[in-house]
Amino acid sequence: MKKKLISLFLVGAMTASMVAGCGNSGSTNNAAGENTDNAASSTETVSEDGTESAFDGTYSNKQVILGESSETSGDITPFWANGASDYDAFKLVTGMAPIDRDQTGKWIENPAVLEKLDVADNEDGSKTYTVTIKDGLKFSDGSDVNADDYVLTYMLRCNEMITDLEASNLTDSTVQYVKGYDAYSNGESDTFEGVHLIDDKTFSITIDAQYMPYYYGQALISNEPESMDLWLPEDVTLEDTENGVKFSDNFTAEYIGDKVQAARYDYNICSGPYMYTSYDENSYAYTLTKNPNFPGNFEGQTANIETVIVKYTPQDTMMDQLKTGAVDILYQVADGDQIEQGLDMVESGDFDYISYGRAGYGMISFKCNQGPTQFKEVRHAMAYLLDRVTFAQTFTGGHGTVVNGPYGTQQWMAEEYAEELDGLNSYTYSLDAAVKELEDGGWVYNEDGSDYSGSGIRYKKLDDGTYMPLVIEWFSSENNSVSDLLVTSLQQNPDVEAAGMKINQTVGSFTDLLTYYYDSTTENPYQMFNLASGFGNPYDVAFQYEPGSSNNTNALEGEEGQKLYDLALTMNHTEEGDDEAYAKAWFDFIADWNDELPEIPLYSNDYHDFFSSKLHDFEEDGYNWDVTNITGGLIQTQLNETTFKSKYKLRPIPVTWLNTLSNGQELGNNPGWE
Repeated sequence: MKKKLISLFLVGAMTASMVAGCGNSGSTNNAAGENTDNAASSTETVSEDGTESAFDGTYSNKQVILGESSETSGDITPFWANGASDYDAFKLVTGMAPIDRDQTGKWIENPAVLEKLDVADNEDGSKTYTVTIKDGLKFSDGSDVNADDYVLTYMLRCNEMITDLEASNLTDSTVQYVKGYDAYSNGESDTFEGVHLIDDKTFSITIDAQYMPYYYGQALISNEPESMDLWLPEDVTLEDTENGVKFSDNFTAEYIGDKVQAARYDYNICSGPYMYTSYDENSYAYTLTKNPNFPGNFEGQTANIETVIVKYTPQDTMMDQLKTGAVDILYQVADGDQIEQGLDMVESGDFDYISYGRAGYGMISFKCNQGPTQFKEVRHAMAYLLDRVTFAQTFTGGHGTVVNGPYGTQQWMAEEYAEELDGLNSYTYSLDAAVKELEDGGWVYNEDGSDYSGSGIRYKKLDDGTYMPLVIEWFSSENNSVSDLLVTSLQQNPDVEAAGMKINQTVGSFTDLLTYYYDSTTENPYQMFNLASGFGNPYDVAFQYEPGSSNNTNALEGEEGQKLYDLALTMNHTEEGDDEAYAKAWFDFIADWNDELPEIPLYSNDYHDFFSSKLHDFEEDGYNWDVTNITGGLIQTQLNETTFKSKYKLRPIPVTWLNTLSNGQELGNNPGWE
């Protein structure tokens, strides 16, 4: 396996997952380039594999600037469908989950937080996890972390009152499996049956029997605490009852609204290795500083870098900004031209890089409840009209490949079922195949109802007697190389016109794209989007395909949607530890998805992270290291100088997620997305 040595200083900087942000006008680029602060004496060390490397001790732990290609919004919390860079910043300021993940992605108890964990199988088939947290845990402002702060996470994420405050992306996959979720989330009950607040340091979570067994059981209690003081007025409390936890009667949208809105844009009570310090609206920059009250990860490690700036770095200037020192690191570069430019810079000797396979993919995503894309044959035809092999090679510069479902080549299930995946429909480019799909699907008319003439736009006769034109409305984000390539390879492809299809493109901000993407109503004017997705641990996608759910962004309904949802649930209902059964269920889901095709996979690529050469002595071990894992102790520069000299090696980080959407940029872990 190829290994690249990179910087200790750098790696510590990489403490934000899928970072995309903007530079703070108040920060100085010179500060990022300093190498004299906290200087250590020069030494020479030998890594665990025997590689000699000189550490000159001239690193700084004062500041790191992270550059990525999506804009920030200033709305740091992920509940309002913000973007990847917002979420990356959010992950840096949240932590203290009772259950953490080790270097292999396995869910483990976190001794920095967890005092005791009791697990009980109940007579009704449900399972209860009872969590006792340690005494002395503190938020960044010095206030106590209590059990109600953990319970608040569950209560807020699915309360319709928060939805009334325009939150559109609250629920994550695990919360939906808590007993009583449906009644609580839809407002039928003001109590959450499966959540109990036992005392100041103890709470319990019960998985509903209908979701048992659950392959990712411990993920249910991996949530971080949210400060009651941050989100709610002082007199709004959580109360435990015989029937579950409820808010006090003064919990109303009108009463809590101002407090909630303030928390969104001034997230000043934090649980993670960093604290939210400021956001610059002019430069779209988050400034985060080290949290002195963070107790450490499951290995007791805390952040070493004093300040992290999440900086917006447009794709067309990102390499120049790295070259000039405006940023210290470019994270998860996927564009082939940019990769080649970065590799040329590495050859100069002033920069270095690591590369790793991505547990995710880029895709075209469809709305399956309206317009032409509600019909499977249209989605199939579009896949046949796009040369995905050439597209993937062009976009990634040869650093990627084509997949035929919602998976990345680095996922263990994909490796296990590689032969079977090769047997799925690859939708090899064919105008004839596209036309056949359309004709078999009834797209055989002109606008006036006469037989299709062989030119112009095709029409389909609907059940109400009207004729629908084969015109697809596409919303794409601005300054996006994937969108630009889709224009030439798909929208302007002469075979699209020859097939009787037309694709109209509307270009806007990524924020607007997300607004339309999460809108699954039939009034949504757009049926097609290009984004990217990552898949993590847990790979739990059932909530994304649940018919009628707001999280069903593809809006795949009916028998087809129900079948896909049931297959996703089958994955989940595998016994914990039964990897063989889980992988088989996963493939069955992928195979059905490949036929329904709610999205067209575009590429699964290798990521490249490029760094300033001042960042050194970092060993990449072939894993996709998600920078959110600073809370998991997987970033070498979290160690102090003495420990660094003794250990000197980055622990491998597992191939994990995305739950996120992006247009070549990562969206973050909005439910089900990286």
